[in-house]
Amino acid sequence: MTEVAEIKLPGRPSQIRFIRPAQMEIFAKLVCFPPLGQLTVIGRKQREIEFTVLLEASKSLPEVAWEVSVWHNCPMKPTEDSNTWENLPLVPSANTPFTLIGASAPISYHYSFSAPLKLDPATNADNLAYFTIKFRAGPNVPWQWMKDQFGISDGSLLISQGSQDKLTHTWASSIFGNEHLQQWEITSLQSQAPGATLFKVESKGLIPRNSADDAKYESKMFGSSNTGFCRYMALVRVWSPWLAPRHGERRFHITEDALLCSFLTCEGQHAVLLPINGVNDTVTVFRSDADGHIIVAARNDGRVGGKFEFLAAVSDDFEVANAAVMYEARSIILQSRSSTEQVSLDAAHVKTESVDSTTILNSKDDASDGTQSEPKPQWLEEWYDGLTYCTWNSLGQDLTEEKLFVALDDLAANDIHVSGLIIDDNWQSLDGMQGKTSQFQRGWTDFEANNKGFPQGLKPTVVKIKDKHPAISNVAVWHGLHGYWGGISPSGTIAKSYKTIELEKEAGTAGGKMLAVDPSDIHQMYDDFYKFLASCGVTSVKTDVQFYLDLITSTADRRAFTTAYQSAWTTAHLRHFAGKAISCMSQIPQILFHSFLPINTPRILLRNSDDFFPTIPASHPWHIFCNAHNALFVQHLNVLPDWDMFQTSHPYSSFHAAARCVSGGPIYITDTPGEHDLDLIAQFTAQNVRGQTVILRPSVVGKTIDIYDPYYEGRILKIGTYNGVAQTGNGILGLFNVSDHEISALIPISDFPGVHAASSEEDMKFKSGLTRQFLIRSHVKGQISQPITPTTPTSPSNLTLITLSIRGYDILTAHPIYEFLLSTAIAEPQPHRHPASTTAPTKPNPILTSIAILGLLGKMTGACAITSTYFEPYNSSSSKNLRMYISLKALGTLGIWMSDLGERSVEEGFLVTILGKVVPRERVERKILGDEGGRTEGEDSKAKAGVLEIDLLGAWKDMALDSGWSNEVSVGVFIHSGMGKDGDGVDRGQEL
Repeated sequence: MTEVAEIKLPGRPSQIRFIRPAQMEIFAKLVCFPPLGQLTVIGRKQREIEFTVLLEASKSLPEVAWEVSVWHNCPMKPTEDSNTWENLPLVPSANTPFTLIGASAPISYHYSFSAPLKLDPATNADNLAYFTIKFRAGPNVPWQWMKDQFGISDGSLLISQGSQDKLTHTWASSIFGNEHLQQWEITSLQSQAPGATLFKVESKGLIPRNSADDAKYESKMFGSSNTGFCRYMALVRVWSPWLAPRHGERRFHITEDALLCSFLTCEGQHAVLLPINGVNDTVTVFRSDADGHIIVAARNDGRVGGKFEFLAAVSDDFEVANAAVMYEARSIILQSRSSTEQVSLDAAHVKTESVDSTTILNSKDDASDGTQSEPKPQWLEEWYDGLTYCTWNSLGQDLTEEKLFVALDDLAANDIHVSGLIIDDNWQSLDGMQGKTSQFQRGWTDFEANNKGFPQGLKPTVVKIKDKHPAISNVAVWHGLHGYWGGISPSGTIAKSYKTIELEKEAGTAGGKMLAVDPSDIHQMYDDFYKFLASCGVTSVKTDVQFYLDLITSTADRRAFTTAYQSAWTTAHLRHFAGKAISCMSQIPQILFHSFLPINTPRILLRNSDDFFPTIPASHPWHIFCNAHNALFVQHLNVLPDWDMFQTSHPYSSFHAAARCVSGGPIYITDTPGEHDLDLIAQFTAQNVRGQTVILRPSVVGKTIDIYDPYYEGRILKIGTYNGVAQTGNGILGLFNVSDHEISALIPISDFPGVHAASSEEDMKFKSGLTRQFLIRSHVKGQISQPITPTTPTSPSNLTLITLSIRGYDILTAHPIYEFLLSTAIAEPQPHRHPASTTAPTKPNPILTSIAILGLLGKMTGACAITSTYFEPYNSSSSKNLRMYISLKALGTLGIWMSDLGERSVEEGFLVTILGKVVPRERVERKILGDEGGRTEGEDSKAKAGVLEIDLLGAWKDMALDSGWSNEVSVGVFIHSGMGKDGDGVDRGQEL
């Protein structure tokens, strides 16, 4: 008789149970791939899947003969009934996933079971199949079902049957039905993203309106619900300034306006819809009704008629379809009149053509005759990549110069050397009184800082900041787009100096009347204001409250203000700050499309979501989830996403820090003085060769890779990013537990950006020595996998088991492996050796050596320190050797994994140089890895892989090196069968 005792986990149905067959108590936990409780899409070309189950059982009692089976209705014959369920027994597998050791590992057995399943779905059949897992502790014990024992629902498989070629007259009706299509004209376009079919959809009639001054949203139905899609994801306007994701199944239902919708079709394809905004003073969004219809809503603020318009793309790959609509929207905007006018304003000051995205040519006004100086290069890397301190959460709105210097002195005292400072809200001169007058009622009076908090003025404060803290190279100040939250004060100097107009804003917290600078004078005001800031030593701005443009109630005022204010702000920050600007509360259609989709100006920083709220625990997982989804849209804008500041001494501090590291954007901290986690800060920063503190930012924007997984299902959030060039760069996966309970998952290597299974033998090798194999390294656990070769279908060895506790996270990095035929020194048998000899002579032993460059160890995204690698095999008189040249943007401990490091001696096998000078031996260590990727120095270490650790920061200080003009460090690593005198008498150190 089997007795089942349940263990309750908080916030989740039964996760773990004790099973007591024949009075034997066994603790069991199962993790499956493809995952239960989730939808997995099987690619159009993939007709086989491999089920893998990893079972963990307690070592408190002897091992038992576990049995595991998959119960499924996957189509294995074209004529098979989808209601036919079959059993697929899984067999024990020696081919096991890479397991990141958890707390239970030393007291648990791990078993791997797997079996392949060939698929043969019928054409035009239901492509959705289901499966679950059953298991038992031996042949004489009843089967247990995963749903009953762990409360986990069935898994589902969507078997793609789609074609890349969607005809104009069939794609819309097959996905959304044809009930309302007669009201629309659909035109096929040439997609700039290969692999997507692209369409422009516009209404046959104009957007209704009564007069030029009472424009409002009008609606037109496009599609029906519950037709040709099974899941959807939408980015909606949760509030006027911010976007957030919404998910659902079958019936389309959203309660907010959406700017991007993606539908997973029943054929396994992705249909992405994007409204056309930013041109002709028309704002367009998507909505739904109670019956699940897809509705296009538009408001025409222009003087001429406009149509309901949007773009649609269909592809087997979401990213391809998403890129297709974004590229086309950019082309439409660049051809618009307002975009052409903006370019003409910018051209005299900033040139970006033929210059990379982090370098611009900037010119200044000549005060004597108004001409432009010769453009000079401006490098933005130090602006993007420097660690920045913001005063908002740390010092609050009651800001003073004294509080500011206390915070900066405290950072310096803790050896935290920020390169950027944001002086946030309430440094300005305002009417009303702090703490008594609502911020929405306070107006801006003067360019100069308020004399209560900054009695000597803004310039003396900035000068003092840079004198006392020379590491700070960028000082930014906060202000609202219209001045302040309450606009312009009617009694201030600004109101007397520029033409003003009274605006009416929509009802709400920020609603009501507000005085603002008239659009006809806004270019002059911004030019004067930013010229004043620059004269004070300010180098950048954070411009907030930009969504007010969307709250203006008058059609004529919205039309006049929207483009004029965007143009004035853009021109001014380019002219005076070379594009060093942060745009905040600006996720409105009019700004996102008009200002940020074109790529003819430098990339600025764009706040990617609502704020970091330190005192609201439930906000933290959602903050990361929201940012990861918003990045699906923002990745195509001419910006870097800003995931907002965070505090390093906080229950979620590591969680937030890891998310910022994989975001691809800047990192700001807002610590209260005296409250810092120095160890955490060391994990997301490094020191460069100029002594500056920098972040290690990946070259690709991080975003969610599970497009359709909703927040409420509590999965592990996977944020994918990449650093470097194709093939030789690093795929990075940030993993975050956004649920309220511990969670485990098997992560396939194919989830890492840039990692793909080889399609042929010709694909197996690329550049010199590069293979199709990868190492996976965990930042949190520090473990390193065995070499992994990606396969299709995904095999057990392609999987990584990870378990995350509440607030848990990890960052996994995929490192490409190189192979070279090198030599190691082995003992030569000598039967007549002299009795006094203690070691045998050696000879070179040619073997295939695998190598991976890990980057800086101990850093969350340490691989992002690597800027380039170069390998140069060479032969000496008696051995095969290798030179490696690695360039890095920062110093730290460089890790190099080698498959045969246990057979090599640091003293005799390696020479390391920095800038051509030999690194002291004590700065180079050999760490041999155990079977689980941890360190060991046991007797069997000789045959094991290991990591060569080079303390570059310590060596740099020891050797008193100077980088000269460069901001990178060049490291040379020379591998030889034996340094010192070799068998031929040659001094290998001199040779290298």
